[in-house]
Amino acid sequence: MSGKDFDYDVYNEKKGSKSNSLPLAKIVGALVFLMLIFVTISSYNSLVTKDEQVNEAYSHIESNMQRKLDLLPNLVKVVKSYAAHESELLTKITKLRSSRLPSNVKDMQELNKNLNLATMRFFAVAENYPNLKSSEQFLQLQSQIEGAENRINITRMQYNSSVKELNAKRRVFPSNIVASLAGIGSKEYFKAEAKAHGKIELDL
Repeated sequence: MSGKDFDYDVYNEKKGSKSNSLPLAKIVGALVFLMLIFVTISSYNSLVTKDEQVNEAYSHIESNMQRKLDLLPNLVKVVKSYAAHESELLTKITKLRSSRLPSNVKDMQELNKNLNLATMRFFAVAENYPNLKSSEQFLQLQSQIEGAENRINITRMQYNSSVKELNAKRRVFPSNIVASLAGIGSKEYFKAEAKAHGKIELDL
């Protein structure tokens, strides 16, 4: 057989090798595609779960804040029976009670700040009225308000923990891309008041 003769065995071997490589490439491509879909779905589900955890934690803050607001009418009633002439303070508290719970963190922080100042002013006023200060109703309300504030602080920490997890998740690949496409934005932290436990200057 001369060098010009066609080697069918070599040709068929090369042809078979190429045909076998095509299905393999398709399989690898399909596996990569399925993996991308899996990662995308997994990231999306994780982001949604963390976003819902943030919403749930915020609803707990709302619930405790509402509880604190609901105690104000009784506090006004008790204080009024002992110190009716503190009309300006009573009016401010009544107006504060009519406030609606805001849907954003910044306004909720402001409401909580004003509520803390108002209740602390109430307690400061009670110092000038021994009968009020020792009243069983007043002491019960004071304890309930302080309990509501403690629960707000606990739920605030839980909320911030959930926000931290969500915001951290949004910063890593590929969750950052999925979050952007799904419209899941970062959340704002509920910051504690810098002077929440400090001395309050009372403008009475």
